[in-house]
Amino acid sequence: MSKSRSRSKPRATSSDPAGGAASVLPCDVRRDGDRLFDVAMWCLGQDVRCPDGNVLLRHGLVREPRPPGVEGQSAYQGRLADGGRLTLWGFGALCDTCGASLFVPRDGFVPRWVEGPGAGASAFRAEDVGARRDAASGPERRAVRAGLALLADWLADYEAWVARDVGLDWRRECLAARRKASPVPAEELSVAWRRMAVRVRATDAVVQHAGMQHHVAPMTGA
Repeated sequence: MSKSRSRSKPRATSSDPAGGAASVLPCDVRRDGDRLFDVAMWCLGQDVRCPDGNVLLRHGLVREPRPPGVEGQSAYQGRLADGGRLTLWGFGALCDTCGASLFVPRDGFVPRWVEGPGAGASAFRAEDVGARRDAASGPERRAVRAGLALLADWLADYEAWVARDVGLDWRRECLAARRKASPVPAEELSVAWRRMAVRVRATDAVVQHAGMQHHVAPMTGA
């Protein structure tokens, strides 16, 4: 999971995924999420190779190894706070939750709707996760934001557990090994993800308020 960002382009049904993401997340949230998620994926990759043992397995995730002769990366599966399934690879995360499958690629923090819940959980390459597209309706965009917020919650809880049970020295060592400095120090990673969850959920309130303003006609006369 600690490999540098892949240059390969995953198969998608939209030619402009970033444009579609703009209707799901504000640009500043997507930008900050991109930086934070890349750090998280790097740290998860380092955790797999921890000299004291695979940290993901210690945390309770289940490894689905890549079969012999099959290209790609092994998957790690866990549970989100609502009981939905979380699948992690070095190239991104798949959240099966809120009646939807949401794929978050490592590069860009651009959430994509995956056709067929659970279809990509046994994939080992990004292109095998499934047919992906932009969320196309209000309910789909709300489901995508809900899934993103749950992913942020999971990462916040995970980083808090790492700091407590594995140690901040290990996380600092992980960040020091990156070619690019982390935008957040090791001791603030959990809080940063908690704030990201709040910002993602707050987007729903902003969108709902804007919709109400659009549909309420101005009063005229006395």
